Amino acid sequence: MSDRKLLITGASGKLGKQVIEYLLNDFNIPASQLIATSREVASLAGLAEMGVDVRKADFADPASLEAAFTGADNMLLISIDAIGQRSELHRNAVVAAERVGIKHLSYTSMPAADTSPVVFAFEHEATEKAIADSQISNWTILRNNWYFENLAEFFASTLQTQAWLTAAKEGKSAQLSRLDLAYAAAASVVKALEGKQTFTLNGPESLTTDEMAAKINHALGLDIQVIHQSDEELEAQLASFGLPEGIVAMVTTMDQHARGAFSDGTSQEFEMLTGRQPQSFSHWLEANRNMLSQIAKNA
Repeated sequence: MSDRKLLITGASGKLGKQVIEYLLNDFNIPASQLIATSREVASLAGLAEMGVDVRKADFADPASLEAAFTGADNMLLISIDAIGQRSELHRNAVVAAERVGIKHLSYTSMPAADTSPVVFAFEHEATEKAIADSQISNWTILRNNWYFENLAEFFASTLQTQAWLTAAKEGKSAQLSRLDLAYAAAASVVKALEGKQTFTLNGPESLTTDEMAAKINHALGLDIQVIHQSDEELEAQLASFGLPEGIVAMVTTMDQHARGAFSDGTSQEFEMLTGRQPQSFSHWLEANRNMLSQIAKNA
């Protein structure tokens, strides 16, 4: 792929680390052609030892962004985890990318960013708009569906209590693994498709909450019961657990998102971008059975 420099922001995060691993090992990009950035550059020491150019990039410091992005050709902007601040901070990154002459920008967004009821959707919508309004002529929006990994990382209580509280009703969601989304992101930054593209990246099957619970029960030998509630009942139940108001709003609006079919769909666009099919939920559960079973035991 000639000597283009590929830049990955958030390279110390779970998604960023996997993207770089794929670039090095699956796409055979030399370490010398990679630029990895993080707010804490010390966290990238291992990549530096491999020959990757590591740089500090603080999204709250526009000057640091221009310095970090200078010399890059293609850039992957990984959404940061500062919910509530991302509109401004992502815009800083887009402006810096434009100023230093980034030729292609990929961004990890979310399903239906412009229509979803999820409380943080507006931040992704604002970032997509900032990219569209910029002078960057080639960009790819990656509307990543939810991770399977959320089950372990954010909803472990479902495994531990074997009760799944939901207001999603029969809404379906075509979730997929972080590994597959990392591969899609790597493919995007390597291919650097010309023009302005938006890919909705879904898994190979779209499942209701009941269908997901049934697959979890089969794979792990559990007996998770799905408890369907109204939005108001779910909000009250979550609040009774002492959860912060913001978390309650996030969980309930994510169920509204599912109920409204904002995460429904097929893996067609994922396959178009990557040339392969993403892993199914059943296969992911089997591959992670030991880890998930251990979480379930820690009730």
